[in-house]
Amino acid sequence: MTAVSDLVTVVDRLLAEDGGCVWNRAQTHASLARYAVEESYELVDAIDDGTPDDVREELGDVLYQVVLHAGIAERAGDFTLEDVAAGVRDKMTRRHPHVFGEETADTVDEVVRVWRAAKSAEKSARRSAFDGVPRAMPPLERTVKLLERLQERGDVDAVVASVVGSGAGREARAASGASAAVDGVGTVDPAWGTAMLASVAAAVGDGIDPVASLRAAVTALEAAGRAAE
Repeated sequence: MTAVSDLVTVVDRLLAEDGGCVWNRAQTHASLARYAVEESYELVDAIDDGTPDDVREELGDVLYQVVLHAGIAERAGDFTLEDVAAGVRDKMTRRHPHVFGEETADTVDEVVRVWRAAKSAEKSARRSAFDGVPRAMPPLERTVKLLERLQERGDVDAVVASVVGSGAGREARAASGASAAVDGVGTVDPAWGTAMLASVAAAVGDGIDPVASLRAAVTALEAAGRAAE
């Protein structure tokens, strides 16, 4: 047996009705969703600041989430870990026709073009370029993803300008009074959000990674705060 198949055996034992773990058996895809997000962020932290051992450990935690979800699905008769692996294997093969097919792509830009064409063919039933962008993504990351979709269509500037220039943020602020606190943290100010959207769009247009840039600034903030303690 390999370590991967050993892990599957461990998860099967945890989910077993006889001698398994009552907590694991009580879980669903929905109840585990937050852990998938947390483990993914811990992996990002390890990539940013950790050692290879840290990255290996966090990848293992992400893998465990995949195997656990697949184990739950198998018991419900929905799909198996083999189905998950087969699906992503086939997807990667389709989306790399320059490796597994007759396409040619010798530069990163050409690879992106081929990838997008293959993905577009797969998702031809989608009615909007924004379909498939998760609404659960953090706002900054989701903004960047939506801007990428607009860039593919070539109308980033026009769409962003329509939002910023329409006064939508100011109107929403006036309508709501921008006075309701959210969880005691502060008010929702659509006008501020619109201005931030414009700033993020400008950064992306200048070749800046807003997510990585803000993460670096927040890291500096934390370091300064710790030094001041």
